Amino acid sequence: MGKKVLFGLLAVAVALGFKFWNKSSSHDAVKTRLVQLCEGDAGCQRAVDQHLEGCFESSFNLGGRHTASHLETGQLVKCLNERSGKPYFAVSEEETKP
Repeated sequence: MGKKVLFGLLAVAVALGFKFWNKSSSHDAVKTRLVQLCEGDAGCQRAVDQHLEGCFESSFNLGGRHTASHLETGQLVKCLNERSGKPYFAVSEEETKP
């Protein structure tokens, strides 16, 4: 029975590790893309640097047992724009459809 418990704990640890790795790599990719979209606009880049962490945390869903993790892009954009006080970003409905 001890081996079954150990295997179960290992499986859970691997699953959680993968979810957090996915979140981290998504964060890095999103930050890179947002900085590219700012195209040298210092205010835009400052908004990304200051507000991305909090907005990303509130917009990223780790998923559950039967659902994949995903980023709510519209929620992220809305949060960044509200916190920065300027509409730096927008989301096209066509881009958010699977």
